[in-house]
Amino acid sequence: MTYHSAHSVYRLADALFLIGHDEFSGKPHGALDRLNCALAGAALAELIFERRVTIENGGVIAVDRRLWQEPLTDLLVTEIMGRDGVHPTRLWIRYLRDHLNIQERVGTRLATAGVVRREQGRALRRSVRWPAVDPNQAASPRVRLTALLMRQQRTDLDAETLLLAALTGAVGLGSNVFDEQVSARMRDCRKYLPPPLDGLLGAVVAALDAATVSVRR
Repeated sequence: MTYHSAHSVYRLADALFLIGHDEFSGKPHGALDRLNCALAGAALAELIFERRVTIENGGVIAVDRRLWQEPLTDLLVTEIMGRDGVHPTRLWIRYLRDHLNIQERVGTRLATAGVVRREQGRALRRSVRWPAVDPNQAASPRVRLTALLMRQQRTDLDAETLLLAALTGAVGLGSNVFDEQVSARMRDCRKYLPPPLDGLLGAVVAALDAATVSVRR
């Protein structure tokens, strides 16, 4: 997978990361905990698309235990294989968000590829920013998603694009980053997802709802 062209195809979590961060300031467009839930779902989805894991009865199961020399997804497969039994997808979403620091890992993958820079804030240890090396390149997933949603019927979109749109909308990035017309089309994407991906999106939404309830308490 290369990152040398603005027309490159990004991995799903990378595309979501770039959509979720301002390409100039490197700050997230919305609440970081919500974005991290979506990034966790996107990282698991990469494994589903690569047929390395599957979701059955709401749980994540490793089906291809080989390591592909891709640090992030290899780490996820190793974590899944290292747990006894089958655990609910929503718990994996929370684990990746809370314990594996999924934003840092996806950001590092993009920084290694030369797409973004990691900038550590001086005041707070957690104040990390990810400005783009080339803002036009970093904006390409947003531009591409907008074009696809506006030009094609949802039934003509591939599953990865549908899931990217659905995850983007679920965490509130639709209204923060896109105009209302695009956001409205995002809201329709979930109904066209195949069952395993719909289950994954449902787990992300459940994790988001749990986090909201926790904050309100």
